[in-house]
Amino acid sequence: MTDTVDSPQSVEYCARDGTRASMLVFRADDPAAPVVVCLPAMGVRGGYYKEFAQALSRAGLHVITSDLRGVGSSSARASRTCDFGYGEILDLDLPALIETVNKCFPSNARLLLGHSLGGQLSALHLSAHEGVAQGVILVAACNVHYKGWSLRRRWRVLGTTILFRVMGRVLGYVPAGKFGFAGNEARTVAVDWSNNCWTGKYVIANSAHDYEQSLKRMARPVLAISFERDRLAPRKSVENFLGKLGAAPVTARHFSRDHPGLENVGHFDWVKRPQVVVETIQKWINQTALRS
Repeated sequence: MTDTVDSPQSVEYCARDGTRASMLVFRADDPAAPVVVCLPAMGVRGGYYKEFAQALSRAGLHVITSDLRGVGSSSARASRTCDFGYGEILDLDLPALIETVNKCFPSNARLLLGHSLGGQLSALHLSAHEGVAQGVILVAACNVHYKGWSLRRRWRVLGTTILFRVMGRVLGYVPAGKFGFAGNEARTVAVDWSNNCWTGKYVIANSAHDYEQSLKRMARPVLAISFERDRLAPRKSVENFLGKLGAAPVTARHFSRDHPGLENVGHFDWVKRPQVVVETIQKWINQTALRS
């Protein structure tokens, strides 16, 4: 049966280490339309973005949603015996995902789109492999360096990273879901996350790639969308991340808490009210000539 916006096609892909996951394909009417590959926030299932993907697809874009390692359709689960970090996602999962996308859409323009951690990973991957996409869209994605938060909130951010890192060392994984923060996370994910929080730099465990330098060199266009009421990605932390993109042409859209259609949305609930975000993405794609 042909996949549609309301009943997307599920396609499995497999990383080099044998870890499997599934992507959902939401097709637009135009076979030649660009493809948007959507990566979720930490601990969030790809299915959470269904309404957003449907809205993008109805707006004329093919959309792929998938899960990060350890979540949803992923065959990996964080535990004392199963560990992984940003490096495995960047070096194993994303190449397998992109290869599968290319098989489904061999001649279409491609864009990476990431929410929160998914945005960081999208930009990091594109900086190391600029050929995988024509641009990147960041939604509520920031550098989690503690200095990006107000003085009052810095201690909470630092305390959370320290707690998770200790828990990972003691338990072998991080039961973050018990603290209202994502689900179970791998201990090396907590290491990578806390390193970025403490230093502001992307020094990825188990990876020899210099992401700080490749972020500076990346020249692909970037659209960054952020929200005034977002406490998990405040404006300064978003700007800190964009400041690492020294060569990229960046278009930044920061929406106030009273913007029509986005009143009081925060880090997650914009997904359920996606129209303004979709229109912003459409406009940016047309202005950057990514359809040509």
